[in-house]
Amino acid sequence: MLPALIATWLPNHDKGGMMVNKPLVSIVKAGEDVELAVRRAVALAGGLDDIVTGASRVLVKPNIASRDKSGTGKVTDARVTQAITKIILERKPRSVVIGEGSAVGYDFPEWQDTMMALEESGTKEVAENLGVPLVDLNQDRHREVEIPNALVMKSVKIAETVLDSDIIVSVPVMKSHIRTAVTLSLKNMKGAMPGAEKKKTHRLGLELAIADLLSVVKPHFAVVDGLVGMEGLWEYPDDCVAMGLVGAGRDPVAVDSVFAQIMGVSPADVMHLVYCHKKGLGIYDPGSIETVGPPIPEVRRPFLPAFEVMRKRYPGLTIQAEKACTGCTGELISTLIYIREAKQLERLKDLTVIMGEAPKPLPGDKIVVIGKCAQDLKDRFPFVPGCPPAVDAITERVCEVCEIDVRLAFQKRDELHRTTYGKSLHPSPGQQKADR
Repeated sequence: MLPALIATWLPNHDKGGMMVNKPLVSIVKAGEDVELAVRRAVALAGGLDDIVTGASRVLVKPNIASRDKSGTGKVTDARVTQAITKIILERKPRSVVIGEGSAVGYDFPEWQDTMMALEESGTKEVAENLGVPLVDLNQDRHREVEIPNALVMKSVKIAETVLDSDIIVSVPVMKSHIRTAVTLSLKNMKGAMPGAEKKKTHRLGLELAIADLLSVVKPHFAVVDGLVGMEGLWEYPDDCVAMGLVGAGRDPVAVDSVFAQIMGVSPADVMHLVYCHKKGLGIYDPGSIETVGPPIPEVRRPFLPAFEVMRKRYPGLTIQAEKACTGCTGELISTLIYIREAKQLERLKDLTVIMGEAPKPLPGDKIVVIGKCAQDLKDRFPFVPGCPPAVDAITERVCEVCEIDVRLAFQKRDELHRTTYGKSLHPSPGQQKADR
């Protein structure tokens, strides 16, 4: 049995001798029994007994940003979601809901939406087995909420299910991120916003907007799925990182700080952690956080940044992606995989792909422009419209500019989509309909 009383905040003294409190973050090495590991992590972090009561309306928020299976490292493992939901249900709250609003491009019920992603990940089955409602937060009714002391986002639309919940438990998976260095329990809360609002955060400044968002939807508890994570470009299985960890804590800023360190990233380099700290939303300074479990150096495994992997995997290719969202970047990466598998990498040499805000000056003349945010350049360079644009359209345009036979790329696309590896890619609307 775990100790019944484990302090959530450990006493410490500042330089003046005054008593201060340190947020506590647990780190647990998970074995075969994932539920046991989650239970231990939750208990070591102080438990939920004084957080979840009989009057609580609880939202469990996993990271199911895309249509991928548990165990790939791209989405929260369904076993972790199941374990924390069971722990919550044992406290007999008024209600429990599992909710997610998947990434940009997953808000079209006619061909691709959050419910499909929840089913693919096994989360839908978890909800059915536990008798818990499952909500697509992209399709939920939304309310506009004013943000106090806004940095860049004065108001934001939030799903009513989130606003009606008085307890939020964020359940992210460990992943590096092309824009924010890491994506953990804080960035996971972008799923509370409908698709158009998600795009807005990139235009305004993603890290600042995340801090503003957390001002109104800060989680009360975080459980990190560190069983398998994702580094680099999130290509499966190349970028999978088997960590075998689970962690938890009541201060989501502190939790993300600890797991950023495990991923080899300094919390001071994760600007949304710094901004959340400055807004009084939590503690990011490693010296002010207490951990319980194996020490961070013992479990640290640096995750490779996206652009480092991009340079190695696609030499000669330049990506200009200022303020671009994961909708465009995810579709582009699928195109690059098709071309790589078709053994046409050499033809990508000297290509520049522009997404998001147009750079000044413009580099070179072998350029493809992708997505609505960069449409000011559509009359000057080959352009792929859409928000996000379809991967097949991106593939066609890149192949045209690079003089690649697009049939070779689409042949590899079709072959890949028949494999577990390919099913982790984002099929285009037309391809997905054909697969049904």
